[in-house]
Amino acid sequence: MRQKIGQEQRHAEILACAARLFRERGVGAVAIDEIVREANIAKGTFYLYFRSKSDLLARLADALVARMVEAAEAAARQQADPLDNFAAAVAALKHVDRDERHLAEALHHPANLELHERANIALVRGLAPVLAGVVEAGNATGVFDVAAPLPTVEFLLAGQAFLLGDGRFNWSPAEHAERLDAALVLIERALGAPPRSLTTRLAQALAPPAAPAG
Repeated sequence: MRQKIGQEQRHAEILACAARLFRERGVGAVAIDEIVREANIAKGTFYLYFRSKSDLLARLADALVARMVEAAEAAARQQADPLDNFAAAVAALKHVDRDERHLAEALHHPANLELHERANIALVRGLAPVLAGVVEAGNATGVFDVAAPLPTVEFLLAGQAFLLGDGRFNWSPAEHAERLDAALVLIERALGAPPRSLTTRLAQALAPPAAPAG
């Protein structure tokens, strides 16, 4: 048991060192040799835990998805109003995404397309039950009207991720904003929420943080 705990700690330490370097310099600019030096390990030790830099990136992506789902789940329980909980879960998800922008940008690189798709699938599978639970609560209070909450949320998440999530359509900023607005209306209507009750909340949840004063 002592050896197993040591391995888990070493694995976490390597991931933490890599994440710190990626955050500071970008994923593409960091080589395995630099991760090894930062973690103070032999190069052979690195390969005991990861097959390659891509494998390490995949583990970080898994951890990112888990943090997103955990943050959304915690936020979705904070308010009494299901509309507020739905928006709060989306805001929490976006907050984690902004904090780990370096990873998101790496996943969007064409070389990491397979990893990006895997992360998207994992996020839909993890997040959809959280949001579906909020929708079910909204069904009970009358603010939502959805016959099949889980499949509906899965469809909405997967659809917006494909259209807006990774730049595959090369939208201009104005085109992206227009389609995001349309997506918010579509989500509101698909969930049977009153007009502008959810779009306004979601727009606020997705808005970039205000610049620091001064």
